[in-house]
Amino acid sequence: MRGGGLLFLALALAFAACGVAGYGVHPLSRIAVHRARVALDESAAVRASPKLLGSRGEDTHWVTVDFAVPHASDDDWIGVFSPSEFNASTCPGSQRSGQIPGPDICSAPVKYQFANYSSGYAQSGKGTLKFQLINQRQDFSFGLFTGGLSNPTLVAVSNKIAFANPKAPVYPRLALGKTWNEVDFLAHTTELIDAGSR
Repeated sequence: MRGGGLLFLALALAFAACGVAGYGVHPLSRIAVHRARVALDESAAVRASPKLLGSRGEDTHWVTVDFAVPHASDDDWIGVFSPSEFNASTCPGSQRSGQIPGPDICSAPVKYQFANYSSGYAQSGKGTLKFQLINQRQDFSFGLFTGGLSNPTLVAVSNKIAFANPKAPVYPRLALGKTWNEVDFLAHTTELIDAGSR
């Protein structure tokens, strides 16, 4: 019995040690957006299709992203941005003169994939990836970055895509009410609805 207990303890410690390195680190937190630079390259390109999502009322849709860059690297990645405008003009305080320049990009992507997930990208510099998007009530665009996650450089931006009905109610939400026995129901719509509570 004692030997089995020690074996169990050793296995538990080994499994715990394996998970410690990545525990609590969200993949998007690894992107150094504050270091991002914009250096658009005319020979790099990103195109997303279809342009209109959810035309039959869907609230999720798969998007195909085609991209090309003249000098492919294993560190290149595609980021999904929503809303689609993510350049410095959207940064708070970017319109003030006489201040220390802010970041080139002040919005983090909602998801990303490395470009080399597309087979043959390293050799040709061309690739295709698929992203599943949900209706976030805003439009989307895609950015092609070089320099990895720690020193990202934006080299190309895609066309904008959007859901046919971005303001459609998607998911209801429940929240605790003012007292212990009260629950509030919240549904996002373009019209005011009083569903009541309790």
